[in-house]
Amino acid sequence: MELMVNMYDDEVHTIIHAGLIFIVYLFVAIILYYFLSSPVSLIFDSISSGATGTNAESYMGWMLPNIRWALNVAFALGLAFPVTWFIVWVFKQETDFGMYRRW
Repeated sequence: MELMVNMYDDEVHTIIHAGLIFIVYLFVAIILYYFLSSPVSLIFDSISSGATGTNAESYMGWMLPNIRWALNVAFALGLAFPVTWFIVWVFKQETDFGMYRRW
């Protein structure tokens, strides 16, 4: 058994360390969404207002809501990733009693 802890080890060993990683990543993801959602929305609005002509307007009217939805899904998955990682990490530490039938 190794008594010294390697400080360059990438494995998360304690729930406090995992919780801190979870909180920091979640905080960064929320801040990124807060600061990036408005400029990206403004860019999409300017693209849709710059489209002139009936074909371009109808195409932009159909395509931009789908692109905005995909961007919101990407942000939501970015927020769901740390929650999933934390839950998987917690249950990975669960012990296995290995109860099997003998015959």
